[in-house]
Amino acid sequence: MLPLVLLVMWVFILPKPEINNTENAFPLFLYSIQGLRNFRELQIGISLIIIVTQALFLTSVINRQSVLREVSNLPALMYVVLMSCFPEQLSFNPLLFANFFIIIFLNKLFNLYHAESAVFPSFDAGFFIGIAALFYWPALFLFPLIWASLILLRPFNLKEWLVSFIGVSLPFLIFGTVLFWFDMLSIKSIQSVFEPFYRVQFSAVYNETYIILFVILFFIVAASLVKFFRDIRTFAKLRTRKFLILLVWFFIFATLSYLISVKRTMISLSFLSVPLSVLFSNYFISLKNQILAELLFILLLAAVIYNQVLFFLQFNPL
Repeated sequence: MLPLVLLVMWVFILPKPEINNTENAFPLFLYSIQGLRNFRELQIGISLIIIVTQALFLTSVINRQSVLREVSNLPALMYVVLMSCFPEQLSFNPLLFANFFIIIFLNKLFNLYHAESAVFPSFDAGFFIGIAALFYWPALFLFPLIWASLILLRPFNLKEWLVSFIGVSLPFLIFGTVLFWFDMLSIKSIQSVFEPFYRVQFSAVYNETYIILFVILFFIVAASLVKFFRDIRTFAKLRTRKFLILLVWFFIFATLSYLISVKRTMISLSFLSVPLSVLFSNYFISLKNQILAELLFILLLAAVIYNQVLFFLQFNPL
């Protein structure tokens, strides 16, 4: 079902002449697309495979860690929809790669719970968020989530806090070493790496046709958060409660990264797909009225397809 839903949403990208998107990209993504710039169909195929794989991987992590009340494949479906909500997201973009490492990062945070020592999981979490940032630099704003996790899931241990710094710094050190080794480290290359931080060009691209989708998404986000905090004491498992609180913090930090990003367009919202797909799943699972749940999802999917159809008509006017 996942590939079918994804194809329905991505079929509208076919008339678009260019699908590369380097918004907020960092060097690893820029190097990754060098050999694919002229292979548009291959980019689309890789994008579809990546999204489905990430959806299944995220669902596996959520079910294995007992994050939801029950085992469910709903996070995968939600992730696929949220990664394809807006036409700008239908592109070969850095978040397609960064989200892989963000999901691994999230899994490492879950492993902090009941671990005898959190030194290695804290280091690993920092390391993977560092790799994600080499593809999409706003991922660095998720680094404080490691400390939030340590506060929420473990007693205080200074070593566990400090080692996360080493983890997040190591990918940048390795990347810099590789550039130096192959004689690619120059003033120009260093300037290009840090350009997003000093050449600030705040931009926000919205379309009036997005209003319906924004309203539906806002309603589901608000309903998910209200439902969660209302039912927070009814969860049978303490770990489920703590993990969902952690995902709320994930949503907050990811939102802040979007607001601080030098370029704010719809593609940046893919950063929210990981926490929201789980929070949405928790909401839909907890709804006793299945008709309401199905109606909300159908409205969400219809609003997404409506925007994609309008986008398609821009390239194929009647």
